[in-house]
Amino acid sequence: MKHLEVLQLGRWLQDSASHYNEVMSEKFLKQLKGQKYLRYISFRGISGISKLPPSIFQLESLETLDLKACHNLETLPNDISSLRNLKHLDLFECPLLERMSKGIEKLTNLKVLKGFVKGSSSMSPYKISDLANLKKLVRLSIYIKRGAVIYDGEFESLEELLELKHLKISWSVFDVRYSVPYISFLPKIEKLHLEGFPGENISDFLRTVVSHYLKSSNPTKVLKITGGKLKSLNRVYIKEYPEVNILILKYLKHLKVDLISLHLMFPSLRYLEIKQISNYAYFEWSKDEDR
Repeated sequence: MKHLEVLQLGRWLQDSASHYNEVMSEKFLKQLKGQKYLRYISFRGISGISKLPPSIFQLESLETLDLKACHNLETLPNDISSLRNLKHLDLFECPLLERMSKGIEKLTNLKVLKGFVKGSSSMSPYKISDLANLKKLVRLSIYIKRGAVIYDGEFESLEELLELKHLKISWSVFDVRYSVPYISFLPKIEKLHLEGFPGENISDFLRTVVSHYLKSSNPTKVLKITGGKLKSLNRVYIKEYPEVNILILKYLKHLKVDLISLHLMFPSLRYLEIKQISNYAYFEWSKDEDR
């Protein structure tokens, strides 16, 4: 199979935990060495893979590497810079992964990067600012782990990602020191998702990010906040978020909202979904219902 181009071993159509795949060891991965035509590899949802061999990062034709939900994955090969043609890298839902491989800033063809890990400085010395060189990124998700140190200016570097449309930031920490990055403007952003937000109030971070992020020419703007310690949206001024069309608030057990105030804060809302917050078990509203 020396001319193999696509290798799909993980989940395909059924992307759920009920479809369980497991391998007993990573030995089979060594057989990938020398597959110079491979463009697509997916091990999505496969358990039992704790590390990848360095030969994976020698497949210079590779365009897609999907490792989503490889729950046992702990380490990546040291240097990823040889994958110059890589366009899609998915490390989402790999909770044991402590660091990124060096050289990720050299993957200038990347369009999708999910699960960029910002860990402790000893385990993961790579910074969020290392992503500034990835000018073609359209989708980006960042996972801030316990012990991470966010340096001044790290998040500002994302302003250089002018093609970015979807941004997700997840926190596994509940220290407010991790909650106030500053980014001024991304012209093509369409969706901002904050997961596990560690602050109790809306903070200058959220107010600034949303008001600047979502002022672009794209027709639909989505703000999604799931999980975390958020208690209040009341520090927001009326009509603070005129561009947000879709608002989703989920699993925020400390948050209490007033629907009238929400519509004043987000005057362009077309869809609102609330689930498991302090004063609502579930609420869904669409502007079409009012017609």
